[in-house]
Amino acid sequence: MAVGVVAALVLVIGRQGGVVAPQSTSVSPQMSAAAPVAAPIAFPQATNVAMAVEPMAAAGGAVAAMESPLPNFVPRNLKVFEGHWQGMDGRLMTEELARKLNYPRGVQGVLLGEVTLNAAFSGLLGGDVVVRIDDTPVTNMEDFQAASRNVANRSEARISVIRKDNRPGAPVLRKLTVVLRAAEGGLGFAQLEGAPMILPGDPRPHGYRGACTDCHPVGQGFELSPDPDLISLPPPAITRDAVTRGISSHEVRGPC
Repeated sequence: MAVGVVAALVLVIGRQGGVVAPQSTSVSPQMSAAAPVAAPIAFPQATNVAMAVEPMAAAGGAVAAMESPLPNFVPRNLKVFEGHWQGMDGRLMTEELARKLNYPRGVQGVLLGEVTLNAAFSGLLGGDVVVRIDDTPVTNMEDFQAASRNVANRSEARISVIRKDNRPGAPVLRKLTVVLRAAEGGLGFAQLEGAPMILPGDPRPHGYRGACTDCHPVGQGFELSPDPDLISLPPPAITRDAVTRGISSHEVRGPC
């Protein structure tokens, strides 16, 4: 019985040895064949990384080119936006402005947004609409400049305006004429200006009035920024002498 068990064990060991031996001999050819394959796999990876760096450098150059400032665009034929003459700051009266300011439809002329200097001395007011200079009708900004040229060398001229009553309800208009005078040097003529420069992509702050480039140059550098009138400087130092004399640099706001 023991002899039979020993014989069986020898048979099993022999079979396992026969199986292991072929595996051990077959593994070495696979490893030897795989060894030369590893090197070619590594080289393409290094090449791919290097190739990926070059496009990134090119892309960086492209981004830098995009960030460089673009040249300003100033259209040749810009619409006139406003005009200035002897203290008058005026712009074309349009249907849009008429609706906003409660003027009747059909009013034509130059709307005065602000008056100073000789215009104020003559009796003109903000909101007046200039419709005639002497005997020349004014319906647009070009008429305004041309009519002012006719009286440029004179010391006075008649300015006819439409003035709206500010009472609530339907607008009531009055037509009146004032005399614009210049102390010396003549009245000169109106200077016309276009709309201010805008940046590319700026949102439109008003209703549609046609292409932006009909009125605006596009770019930067033609307008001082920030507006000096919007900059507040620190107040002067309060000196001991000013305190002892009771001098205040501003209205009374309580104890300093």
